[in-house]
Amino acid sequence: MSSSAPFPIVDGKYTMEREPIVRIGVILEEDGASGVDVELPGDGYTVDVPGQASLTLSGESTAALRIQSTSGGTRLQLLSRDGRVLVADALTIRLVPPVPSRPLGAGDGTLVRDIIAGRGFHWAKKIDQTLTHTLEFIPANGNVVMVNELPLETYLTGVITGEMSNECPIEYMKAQAVAARSWLLGQPVPPHPDRPFLWCNDDCCQRYQGTGGWNELAIRAIDQCRGEVLITPSGHYCDARYSKSTGGISEDSESVWGVHIEGLSSVIDAPAGSPIEKFFPVTEANLDEYLDGEWLKTTDAFASPNVVPEATITRYLGRVDEVGEYFRWDLELTQANLVESLTKRGGLTDLVEVLDFKVTQRGRSGRISLLDVRYRDRNGAEKTHTIRREYYVRAGLSMKFLYSSAFRITPHRSADGRLEKVTLRGAGWGHGAGLCQIGGLGRALKGQDYRTILLHYYIGVRLERIYK
Repeated sequence: MSSSAPFPIVDGKYTMEREPIVRIGVILEEDGASGVDVELPGDGYTVDVPGQASLTLSGESTAALRIQSTSGGTRLQLLSRDGRVLVADALTIRLVPPVPSRPLGAGDGTLVRDIIAGRGFHWAKKIDQTLTHTLEFIPANGNVVMVNELPLETYLTGVITGEMSNECPIEYMKAQAVAARSWLLGQPVPPHPDRPFLWCNDDCCQRYQGTGGWNELAIRAIDQCRGEVLITPSGHYCDARYSKSTGGISEDSESVWGVHIEGLSSVIDAPAGSPIEKFFPVTEANLDEYLDGEWLKTTDAFASPNVVPEATITRYLGRVDEVGEYFRWDLELTQANLVESLTKRGGLTDLVEVLDFKVTQRGRSGRISLLDVRYRDRNGAEKTHTIRREYYVRAGLSMKFLYSSAFRITPHRSADGRLEKVTLRGAGWGHGAGLCQIGGLGRALKGQDYRTILLHYYIGVRLERIYK
C-alpha cells in the first residue's frame, strides 16, 4: 500500500474541505502483465521504495523503464533502457513525477504501454496511455499491478474523455462528469475492497484512459462543474450509475442489481407525450412492437438514430468503442455458440445440448432479469438452470458479451425439433440504469443543459457543490 491512504467511502452528508486523492487500478493482476514498460517525458522523476533511499532519475538511459516481477513473483525490480537494475527486491515501487511547471494538457504524463481497455468484453484491446501524477507498482502472484494515484478532478477529466469524445457538447460533458463524480463517492461498497485500490480503469467501474484524449472543452467542462455531485432525497451522494444506451426506456436498479439504489428508477427517455410512452413498461405482450414497430422510423427517443444518427456516432464515442447499432440490434447464435458460452461463461459445465429458453422476468425497460435455460447434460438428463441478473444473461449467452439483456429470443429448429440456432433482436447497450450516455448526448444536442439532463435520469436528486 502507499503512504497515502485511499480515499474512503464517506457518508453523503459530509462536505469535504478539499479535493480528494483517488487510487485507480490501471493494470490488474488478472491482466497477466509480468512486466510494465513506461516512458518518461523528462528528468526529475523520483522513485520511492519503502525501506530504501529515494532515487531521482535523469539522463537518456532512464527515459524508458521496465518494472517487472522477480524473486518468484513476490518482488519487483526496476530496469533502465540499457538493462541496468536501478531498484532490486522491492515490495512496492512508486514513480513520482516532478511538480509540473504549467497546467496539464493532452498527452501529458508518463507513457505506459499495453494497458487493457474493455476488460472482459468482446472488443477488449491493448492501448498505450499517458498517465499523470503518481504510479505505484505492486507484485501479485508473478504479475505486476499498477495503481494511478491522482486528484479526483484530474481523474474525472480522463473519465469523460474516455467515455465520450471531444465532439460532444460541453453540457453533456458536464452531465457525464457530475454523474461520474457522484458514482465514485456514492457507492455504499467500493467495487474492489480487497485490492490496493478501490476503483479500476475499466467498464466495471468507470472508463479512465489518462490524458491522451484530453481537450480544452473537457478541461473547461470539469472546471465549470468542479466539486458538484448529485444528492439523494435522503441526503446522501447518489450512486449515479450509467450506461451507453437505454434503447428508449431506462431500467430500475432493483431489476439490474437486485437492490434499491436511490434515484435510479426507470424513466422514458423521450420528450413528454412521445409514442414510446405506450411501451412503458415493456412486457412480453408489447415487446415485438417495441423492438420492431413502425413507430421506430419516426421515434423521438433521445438515444435513437433520429436524434443521434448512427452514421455520425463515431464523432461522439470513446476512443476504444466500436461503432454499431446500439438503439436496436440483431445477433445470431448457433447451438455451438450457446454451448461454448454457457459452458465457459454461464457455469453449466455439464451442458451438452441447449433445448430451449424461457424468459421468466423482465424489468420495465424490457431487460431480462431471469432466464430459464433448458438443456441436456452429458448423462442425457434434461435440466433447467435459471440465469439471474441482466449481467449474467449477457455474459452467459455470448462469448462476446451481449450489448444488453433487452432482447427477444427466436428459436430456429431442425425438422426433428432440435434447436439449431437462435436469433436475438435487442435494444440498447449496457444495463440501462441511470444516465443514458447516448440519450444524454441527444438531449445536449437538442439544447438541454447538464442540470436538466441529470435531473431527468436521476429521480428526486439535487445538485450540490461539496468542495471548491
